[in-house]
Amino acid sequence: MIPALHQLEIMTEAELEAIVHKEPASKLADDARYTLGRFSIEGSFPDRVPRNEKEGLFWIKEAVSHDHLPALEYKTYYNIRFEKHPSIKKIVESLEKIVKINKSTMACATLAKFCAA
Repeated sequence: MIPALHQLEIMTEAELEAIVHKEPASKLADDARYTLGRFSIEGSFPDRVPRNEKEGLFWIKEAVSHDHLPALEYKTYYNIRFEKHPSIKKIVESLEKIVKINKSTMACATLAKFCAA
């Protein structure tokens, strides 16, 4: 049985990395990359995944490169909040993609704020 995203959230860094290495091209591996990235950036569970923002961004970008939508959404909001010189064009493109595919109301509202500015 393939673990769901919420089940990956209780795994350790080593367990998540093992999933990535075992099936690198799978959706499960992208879910593991996303989980590793998010937990590394946020430092939410340091006993399972140590806080390391640089490594976390690497994992998020890897998942985004495989068209992982939750990772794209996470990276988009990360860029809005923390990038020193964010690319507004890339942010708007990402938000449009998220709205189109996922029908995210949060992305839609954020996109509306960008368009109104």
